[in-house]
Order: sequence, then structure tokens, then C-alpha cells
Amino acid sequence: MLTDVAGFVYAHPGPGWADGHGPWGGGAGWWLIFPALFWLLVLSSVGYLLYRRSPTRSARSAAERVLAERFARGEIEAEELKQRRAVLRGKS
Repeated sequence: MLTDVAGFVYAHPGPGWADGHGPWGGGAGWWLIFPALFWLLVLSSVGYLLYRRSPTRSARSAAERVLAERFARGEIEAEELKQRRAVLRGKS
């Protein structure tokens, strides 16, 4: 009986190992897609962080903050705020 069990174990590779549905049969599968998606996410995140930290973006944000503070103190009107923001954003 032990030889029958041992023979079955060696003769039958088990579910999902060689029947075309496991990691070694049936093609590339998902293991090719996940690393590509991972690196796409990493590189996109790095690019976004570099964009956010760019000097031009930082200067524009600082200028808009000053405008917002001046508007909050009542030094400029809403129309002037809109006009100056449009100039800063290049929509003049």
C-alpha cells in the first residue's frame, strides 16, 4: 500500500503544477504585469514629486499665498485677486 501511495505522489504532480493553470504552465500570466505596474507606479510617483518640488512651481505657490493673504487682510479686491492669479498662472 505504501508503494501505491508513493507511486501516486510521484506520478501525479498535483493540482495547478503542470496542467497549464499553475505558475509553470500556461504562459507568462500575471507575474509579468505586476512588476511593470509596480515600476510604473514608482517612476510616476518620483516624477510627480520632482514636479511638485520644482522651483517654478514653488515660486508660483508662494506668490499665490501672498495674494491670498493680501485678499484676506482686505488690501485687494476679489477682481484684482482673480486678475493677478490669472497672470501668475499664465492665463492673462
